[in-house]
Amino acid sequence: MKLSQVLQGTGADTASLKADPDITGISYDSRKTQKGDLFVCIKGFATDGHKYAAKAVEAGAAAVLAQDRLDLGDVPVAYTSDNRHGLAIAAANFFGHPSDSMLVFGVTGTNGKTTISYLVRAIVETSGRECGVLGTIAYVYGGVSHDSVNTTPESYELQRMFHEMKTEYSTDVCVMEVSSHSLALSRTDGIAFDYSIFTNLTEDHLDFHKDFEDYYQAKKKLFLQTGKMNVINIDDKYGQRLYKELKEAGLPAVSYSITDETAFYKADIMEESAQGTIAEISRDGEKLGTLHINTPGRFSVANALGAAAAAVEAGINWDAVSSGIAQVRGVAGRFEKVDNSKGIPVIVDYAHTPDALEKVIKTAREFTPKRIITVFGCGGDRDSAKRPIMGEIAGEYSDYCVVTSDNPRTEDPDMIIEDILPGIDRTDCPHTVEPDRRKAIKKALQEYKEGDTVIIAGKGHEDYQIIGTVKQHFDDRETALQIIEQEI
Repeated sequence: MKLSQVLQGTGADTASLKADPDITGISYDSRKTQKGDLFVCIKGFATDGHKYAAKAVEAGAAAVLAQDRLDLGDVPVAYTSDNRHGLAIAAANFFGHPSDSMLVFGVTGTNGKTTISYLVRAIVETSGRECGVLGTIAYVYGGVSHDSVNTTPESYELQRMFHEMKTEYSTDVCVMEVSSHSLALSRTDGIAFDYSIFTNLTEDHLDFHKDFEDYYQAKKKLFLQTGKMNVINIDDKYGQRLYKELKEAGLPAVSYSITDETAFYKADIMEESAQGTIAEISRDGEKLGTLHINTPGRFSVANALGAAAAAVEAGINWDAVSSGIAQVRGVAGRFEKVDNSKGIPVIVDYAHTPDALEKVIKTAREFTPKRIITVFGCGGDRDSAKRPIMGEIAGEYSDYCVVTSDNPRTEDPDMIIEDILPGIDRTDCPHTVEPDRRKAIKKALQEYKEGDTVIIAGKGHEDYQIIGTVKQHFDDRETALQIIEQEI
C-alpha cells in the first residue's frame, strides 16, 4: 500500500511528501521496526518517539509520521497535530478497515465491563456465530487466547486483531472492553462500533484523568462513534446524564435499569440466592422473558440486563439471549467462589474501586449468616485518592478486615497501606495490617469461623503480583486453596 493511501484521513499533508513509497507495515517502537514500515512517532509518558525516528530509519523504515519537525534526509516525513489519532487511522487504512464489515460491541464504565463482554460473547455464540472478545482477562478469538497487556490494546494491535479475526478465522463479531485510557489516547479511533454499553462511572483512574469531568468526557467519546445503538444504565447518575445528552444530540440511545420503571429495558428480580438470580425482563413495557443469572447480587442482574439489551437491539432472538446468559457459570475473578474440601466460603473478586468493593461485600452479606472477613489493598502508581475511600467502605460493610498489598509496583507497600488506614479508622471495624499478601490471606482464613464468608478483593483473575518492576506469580484463588487444604 502506498504511503499516501495509508495516511488518508490522518490529517497529514501528503501533497508535500518527497516520495510515495510502498508501506509494508506500521511500527511505533524503533526496536520493532522492519524494512518498509511507516514509523509513527508517539509522544508517550516515559519517552518521545521523535528521539528514535533516526534509529527507525536505520532499521529500514520507509517513511515517518511525526508531530515535530525532523530532518531524515531522503526519507519522507509526514506531519499531523495528533499522532495517536494518526496511528489509529493509518492502522485502519493499512488493514482495510476490518471493523466496517464486522458486528462490533463496545463496553465501557468503571465496573462490569469484563462480565458484560463475556455475557455478550456467550449470547452471540449461542445464536450460532463466532465472537471474539478483547478485554482485561485476555484477547480471545479463533479458539486462541492471547495474554492481555492492556484492557484495550494500542490502535495498531486492535486493527491487526480485527483483521486476523476476519481473514484468518472468519470471525465477524467482536465484543471489546473500551477503557477510558484508550478513548483518551485515541486507540479506538477508526473503529466502527455498532452497539455500545455504558455500565457506570465511579471513583477510579484519577491519576490519569485530571478530574472526574475529564474521566466522563473520555467515556462519552465511545458513544459518539457508535453507529446503531447506545445502551445506557440509568441507575447510575452519570448514565442518566449521558442518556439525556445523547438523546438531546439526536444520537441513538436506549436506557436500562433494575430500579427505574421508565427505563426502556427493565429487570424485575423474582428470586435471589447465593447461587444466582432470576429476573423478568421487559422492553418498552412488554415482557421479553426470564433470565437465569448464575451469580448473585443486583450488580449481576444489571450486567446481564445490559448484555441482553444490546443483544436484542442487535437483532438476536430472545431464546439465544436467555440461553447464552444461562450458560455463563461465572467469569474468572468476578465473584468467583474458591471450592474447597472444608466448605469455607471464599470469594475472589477483581474489585479494586470503591463502588465495586461495596457491591461485592453487600452481595456477600445477603447470604452470610455471620461475619464478612475482607482482605484488600490498593495498587501502587495508581489513583491514590480512592485509597481512604476504599478503606472506609471495607470497614463500613465488613466485620473484620486484613489490609495488605495489591500490586504495589514502584511504591512502598507500607505507604500505600498508610493511605488506606485513615478511611478504615473512621469505622469501628476491627482490622489488622499485613503487607505480605499471602500471609494476609492466611490471617483471614485463620480468623474464619463457621457462618463467616471470606472475601479476597483487588486482583481477581490476575495470576501475578507486581512488586517494584518485577512481575511474579501470585494467584489469590490458588493461594487461598493451598492454605485451606494444607495449612489450616
